[in-house]
Amino acid sequence: MILVVDIGNTRCKWALAQGTALAQTGVVARGDHADWIELLPAAPVEAVHVSSVAQPEALARLRAFADARGIAVHVAVSTTQAHDLTNAYAEPQRLGVDRWMACIAARASGDGSVLIADAGTALTLDFVDAEGAHRGGLIAPGVATMRGALRRQTQLRPASEDAAPVWLARDTDTAIAAGTLRSAISLLDNAAAELAPDRLLLTGGGAAQLAEHLAQRWSLRPHLVLEGLAIQAHRSQP
Repeated sequence: MILVVDIGNTRCKWALAQGTALAQTGVVARGDHADWIELLPAAPVEAVHVSSVAQPEALARLRAFADARGIAVHVAVSTTQAHDLTNAYAEPQRLGVDRWMACIAARASGDGSVLIADAGTALTLDFVDAEGAHRGGLIAPGVATMRGALRRQTQLRPASEDAAPVWLARDTDTAIAAGTLRSAISLLDNAAAELAPDRLLLTGGGAAQLAEHLAQRWSLRPHLVLEGLAIQAHRSQP
């Protein structure tokens, strides 16, 4: 059994994996827990496989966690090729490793073209065609990030951020909540309509919030990045 860890901008997601199957999963909001590393499972594992888009300090803490237990750490990177998946970037390492792991999992989980959306601190899109070519994607602010930008750069201080994605709000709090949510919904709806993939996969902390409002049916895959890590770890075994 191995431990797979996805260190994001605000959260750390983890899973215990046997082969490519995820057994137990968990998530820690790093900003809410100064000792977040101690909340990782203490179960004995053979190795740790990690993807990280956070500051180097977070990865250093994970290395110390593993070193204290005598466990090897394998840090995932974005590559030109992964099995039958080809990276679109001229400089493959510049593609976010979490996006690459999600593409690996998406490609391995079904046939045909696939559009992957990750709704987190950033809202990212990646398209993989039916032949396994990653064609590129987009990066936009996530819903919470948009709201945070308004708080920092304007005098708007909403007391509530809960709202349905209405078009015509009649108070400022609703206007902010609905406007930011509607922006993300519109991006995903537009991408799905114009790119017309065979499959639509939605992951990330904001996925469930968005899914119920989208024009097309997206499959919710909350652990897509961890699935990719487990697949890569399994493939790397001799």
